[in-house]
Amino acid sequence: MEQKVMGAFTAIILAVAIAMSCILIYVPNMHMIALRIEDNKLKGGRISVMDMLKSSSEELETEGEATRESVLKGHQIRLLLPKNVTSASVDIENIYVNKTIVITINGIGKDYFSEYPMRGSSDNIVDVTYDSEDLVGVIEITLDDIREVKMTAEGESVYLDFIDPHEIYDYVVVVDAGHGGNVPGATKGGVYEKDLNLGIVLELKKLFDRNDKNIGVYYTRTDDTNPTFANRVGLANDSEADLFLSVHNNSTASGRMSSINGTEVMYEGGDSSGESKKFASICLNHLLVELDSKSKGTVVGDEVYIIRMSKPPVALVEVGFMTNQRELDLLQDSEYQRKAAQALYDSVLEYLQL
Repeated sequence: MEQKVMGAFTAIILAVAIAMSCILIYVPNMHMIALRIEDNKLKGGRISVMDMLKSSSEELETEGEATRESVLKGHQIRLLLPKNVTSASVDIENIYVNKTIVITINGIGKDYFSEYPMRGSSDNIVDVTYDSEDLVGVIEITLDDIREVKMTAEGESVYLDFIDPHEIYDYVVVVDAGHGGNVPGATKGGVYEKDLNLGIVLELKKLFDRNDKNIGVYYTRTDDTNPTFANRVGLANDSEADLFLSVHNNSTASGRMSSINGTEVMYEGGDSSGESKKFASICLNHLLVELDSKSKGTVVGDEVYIIRMSKPPVALVEVGFMTNQRELDLLQDSEYQRKAAQALYDSVLEYLQL
């Protein structure tokens, strides 16, 4: 009898222990559920918090250097994180072509900025907007120029600094994959030029990602999007790039399949320094050797907006003709795309004398 009682008692203790473990595991979830319930009661939507930053900038200026240093510790922006939110919950994406920094923080709600005001300087910042859904907050900072963003975490504080690319890199290069999104470019046999252009640029990106040169390379797109012409050339101009390279593929004026084939590179005829033509010639030479294609020469392309408006030396390469069946087949081949990318990579290094 005594053994049965002890057995029952042991079973009860074990059941209670298991139940307590489950409760302990569930408590954090209960906490998050409670936060979500409270957050859902608040009015949401995208709001501008730029006035808050401007006010902070003015206050810090008035309060003096000692206060500024105690708040910012030599950084430009300070964000405070709530309890139970760490810097590991902060993700930063720099969308260079739109001059936008997107900061995503898991664990902050609609009232984040009312509870944790942003402090810092509004220099280089055009606007700051905030939105939150399901305790995931998104801060978008629009800049007046191309900047790299550096995050420094210290306790509950996250500091942000926006840095001129030329303070980090020896050279800056902008690479543009032509067309994209709902603008496919030339289309033949179900093949879109936008995809061929992007395929070559992504191969080129692999080469730059592996290189040990101190080159900052910015891309107008690395997916199926279609930045405006102004944004494409703006990325080159605003970053004060040393080179601007745009990748395209050609077709006949009629769009019909033909025997016309070869590689052509366009340059800015209005560039009195001759550097655009020099860069175009280097690109053409490397492409001809790597692809064993026919030369269609270098051509003045000032009628093209991104060429005409480019401040840095610019080359727009037409790798091959999609209206030539042989070249269309080659352009779809991954190894051929890799060779085209290698030629362009070598061209950039030759021009920069690296």
